[in-house]
Amino acid sequence: MSQIAEIVDNLQDLLFLEPAKQEDIRNIENELKLTLAEEYKEYLLKYGAVIAENVELTGIAKSKERNVISVTKREWKANDKIKHDLYVVENLGIDGIMIWQESSGKIYESMPNCDVKLIAGSLAEYLKEK
Repeated sequence: MSQIAEIVDNLQDLLFLEPAKQEDIRNIENELKLTLAEEYKEYLLKYGAVIAENVELTGIAKSKERNVISVTKREWKANDKIKHDLYVVENLGIDGIMIWQESSGKIYESMPNCDVKLIAGSLAEYLKEK
């Protein structure tokens, strides 16, 4: 079991959707014109999207508020300082703070009209510290 799966499995009050398929991941990458981090792909393939205590990660979801494609495109438009090689992994729902990931796996935080700042080396590390 990988580190991301082990951490997500241990989140309190974990709820998840239908796991993604490889086709879903290709669709996300094509729509956003970027490459997803390997751990995010693994997360999608196992969970689709999750909600747990203090965590609500984007993924494959019908809800526009949890769908990685719709949330990322909306946030790219809202903040022109965000490079389009990042995608939203979590909307904290506080003061417009977004958590982003790049293909290397690094995790960033942004606030409206501000540059991103590096906050973790991976999604697993981010969740562990949360």
